[in-house]
Amino acid sequence: MNNSQGTGRPVWTHTKAPVFILGNAHCGKSELAIQCLRPDEPALVIGTAPPTEPAFQARIAELQCMRPPTWDSVYAGTDLVAAVIHAATDFRQVLIDSVNQWLATLLLSCGEEIDSSEQGRSNLLTSRIDELVKVLAQYKQTKFVLVSAEIGGGPAPSRMAERLFRQHLGLANQRLAQAAASVLLVHAGIPTILK
Repeated sequence: MNNSQGTGRPVWTHTKAPVFILGNAHCGKSELAIQCLRPDEPALVIGTAPPTEPAFQARIAELQCMRPPTWDSVYAGTDLVAAVIHAATDFRQVLIDSVNQWLATLLLSCGEEIDSSEQGRSNLLTSRIDELVKVLAQYKQTKFVLVSAEIGGGPAPSRMAERLFRQHLGLANQRLAQAAASVLLVHAGIPTILK
């Protein structure tokens, strides 16, 4: 396969948006996502991993060093939809890294304001995924690149939170892949264009 389209940039950087990038942990998804945006134009990176969490601090710093210094970044917390709406009004390029971390944060932060049963939490996750898919479709002028992990395999976890996370991440990945114009799967740093 030809690795470029005459511009010196890899062929996957020319895919149509929204671009959805999937893969296992530390397989090169985030690095590839950076390449999918133009380095010479402004961009906003919406992070979903808590920046104060020691487990994520080194990785966040590592990824920031790979990005152009002119790019901005913001932490979305659990309200990714609001962050996307705000970003799309000011930026033509937006990177969301990552959908899986957003769902994990959302699931763990479920408070007393919602039904904390398995069905209540499931309803919350489903509605938030619906909102994200809908808002991405509203901003056609913005190039969105989304990163998400592939998990699963084996028997379903017995603990509710782990089971809900795996189920809803799989469903979110399906919904986003259907809504995306381009889908890339990454193995060992090598992307395959699925769509």
